[in-house]
Amino acid sequence: MSESERTGVRKIAKVTCVGGGVIGAGWAAHFMRAGLDVVVYDQAAERESYLRESLAKAMPALTELGMAPGATPSRVFFTTDFQEAVKGTDFIQESGPENIDTKISLLSEIDAHTPLDVVIASSSSGFLSSKLRSGAKHPERILVGHPFNPPFLIPLVEIAGGAAAREAAHNASAFYRSTGCEVVELDREIEGYIGNRIQYAVLREVLYLMSQGVADLESIDKAIAAGPAIRWAVMGLSSALFLGKSDPSLWGKFVESLGREMDSGYIAPSSFQPDPALMQIYAEKVANGIGANGQAGLMALRNAGVVGIRSALERVRTGLVGVNSDLD
Repeated sequence: MSESERTGVRKIAKVTCVGGGVIGAGWAAHFMRAGLDVVVYDQAAERESYLRESLAKAMPALTELGMAPGATPSRVFFTTDFQEAVKGTDFIQESGPENIDTKISLLSEIDAHTPLDVVIASSSSGFLSSKLRSGAKHPERILVGHPFNPPFLIPLVEIAGGAAAREAAHNASAFYRSTGCEVVELDREIEGYIGNRIQYAVLREVLYLMSQGVADLESIDKAIAAGPAIRWAVMGLSSALFLGKSDPSLWGKFVESLGREMDSGYIAPSSFQPDPALMQIYAEKVANGIGANGQAGLMALRNAGVVGIRSALERVRTGLVGVNSDLD
């Protein structure tokens, strides 16, 4: 008896990525690195050239992260034929336009043309899965599998399935982990999930600092990247804060002080709401400052930096496992 027969979980060897844009192409690169056969479907035939270019640009980072045996871009196929794309697939990753009506229609169509044991995951960045599956006949296998861009570099996947898709969420979690993802399952649904809500909270503070003339955007970015972001990459905010006192027994009082600091003006006031004019100023400042030389240099820095951080963290974690084993 095979593992899939024993557990009742479909063995996943072929993945279909519906949508060949930035996220879809990024997912294709990730699944390819994991040694899977990947089919990318998009209505626009010109997406194939974008897909191939994206894979070529990603290959240095993919190689540095480590390719699974047999992993090669030749195992990524492109088609404009929907029926061909979903035929014989084991997992669907939908990455269509971030429009709720479009996604409901697209997910319903996918649901109607795939076997019932195939999980359908949406890359939606904020919609509730209960809304996304509202037009499907088999909603229990449709959930959110939200990546961070680009999926082949950033390992986080947030699974938001709600009570209606518990089994599908369990199966999706196991699959994503088998491809090297770091998975977080939400206990209940909320718009924006976890990562984006935190990201927007930080962005709101960045906009406030900019609007008050505290510093330019380059300096604000540096204050994030060279400060808290380094700690966050290792252990997250709450874990890092817990180390803020040498005596753990003082943790409760430390948290009280954090609350007082937030009340005293350490964060943007609740009355601050970025308006369209401020958002336009922000867009212009980023484009003319941080982005003045285009994306190529920033993309190379991001790719090399993320690969380096992930590799360093893996060495640290591996070393700690070895140390702990020696102490047992």
